[in-house]
Amino acid sequence: MPILAALLLSALPLPQQAAPALEVRVDLRVELLTLLARLCEFREFRMPVAESPYARRVEEWFGPLDDHVVFDHLKELRATRGVSYDAIASLAMHLGPLPGLTELAPFDAAPERLDVRWGGVQARPFLAALRDFVQESSAEEFFASEREFYAEVERRLAARLSASKALPWFDAVFGARTAHYVAAPGLLCGGGNYGVGIRYPDGRVEEIRPVFGCWVWDDDGLPVFDEGYLSLFIHELCHSYTNPLVDRFAEAIEGPGTRLHALAADEMARQAYGTWQTTMYETFVRASVVRCRAAIEGAAAGEEQARQEVESGFRWVPALARRLGEFEGARERHPTFADFVPELVKTLIAEAERLEREVVSAPKLVSIVPANGARDVDPALTTMTLTFDREMKDKSWSIAGNPADQPKVTGTLAYDAARKVLNVPIQLEAAKSYHFWLNTAQFQGFKAADGTPLAPVEVRFSTRAP
Repeated sequence: MPILAALLLSALPLPQQAAPALEVRVDLRVELLTLLARLCEFREFRMPVAESPYARRVEEWFGPLDDHVVFDHLKELRATRGVSYDAIASLAMHLGPLPGLTELAPFDAAPERLDVRWGGVQARPFLAALRDFVQESSAEEFFASEREFYAEVERRLAARLSASKALPWFDAVFGARTAHYVAAPGLLCGGGNYGVGIRYPDGRVEEIRPVFGCWVWDDDGLPVFDEGYLSLFIHELCHSYTNPLVDRFAEAIEGPGTRLHALAADEMARQAYGTWQTTMYETFVRASVVRCRAAIEGAAAGEEQARQEVESGFRWVPALARRLGEFEGARERHPTFADFVPELVKTLIAEAERLEREVVSAPKLVSIVPANGARDVDPALTTMTLTFDREMKDKSWSIAGNPADQPKVTGTLAYDAARKVLNVPIQLEAAKSYHFWLNTAQFQGFKAADGTPLAPVEVRFSTRAP
């Protein structure tokens, strides 16, 4: 059955009540912590797309204090506890306003939504240094000087997100929920987007605070928020709903989650999903985004979203989305989403089995010349040779990646008579590193004669100096 066949069942009618109010606000706590991570050279906060006049103003103001002890604390937390990516925004949500930065939910009891990498009370030495840094750097003065800039950023993001109809869908599927929704532009986050928030142990209203990266800038140094932010809004908002369910049913989900993560380990690692748990967080979110887009934008949008998830390496998401569609139409048997999770686990198990069968039956790359990982390849080499373990489909291949990182192809690719050995005429440069893929989740030209695709193979080698 094609991946997208029968993907979208009839959408659940959306409730007619008014959608919960959504605020958009630059969060100074997020800006403070991300600027620290940027100055610590955390790569996720130094993406080239995050470079902007605002980033330069940040570095001019705060850069001279880069010998402050707070940077040592943050670097140590990254080295010893893996603090990175969404952990930065997660901590921001659990702190009071500047300059006090108090613990909004006491860290002694490890707040439910505080990223575990902070270690609860183990974050306190860092927080003490952070409060001192705020004073020494006159951070509040800097943020006050950016007030007009922040106001325009908020206006732009609010104008884009106001078109979203996602919140009523969340109420319909996950149940109505009393929460305070605040979206924040992450002006130093580049392409990083984080579904964070805070749930208070004393019963105060939950705060759902997705942070959206900024990666396109206009001539005035302001971020541009295109239509893609609407699906991002659904994605990041969904983490607040589904992550707790993955945690709640972790014992049942871990088995198939581990198998699926292993089947796409390279693709997951490239996206910083290093464990079965983070992969399953994304799996539940992405299946929900497919369903949400189908409900609020139509079947074509849901199908396109499913294709995007497959291209990102989540080949099991369309099946999970189809199963989720069954939940939307069977609420008498499964009143809540939590009631339906065991059914979704069955789908995860079935998908793990399906994909494992594909791996067993898929063609294998036996060897490649030059050797994968080689560091002293002769730049005079004129043919790259790929040898497979079985007959391959003729005139079908996918060598993917940045063209600048691939060998220059100088002629026609051709298999030998048995169609097991492919010769690729190439031209190499001296003292250059090459990096490309044979097949990807999106491009799967390398196939056995029976049509089974080669699992993606990452290739790296470098040539010696002349």
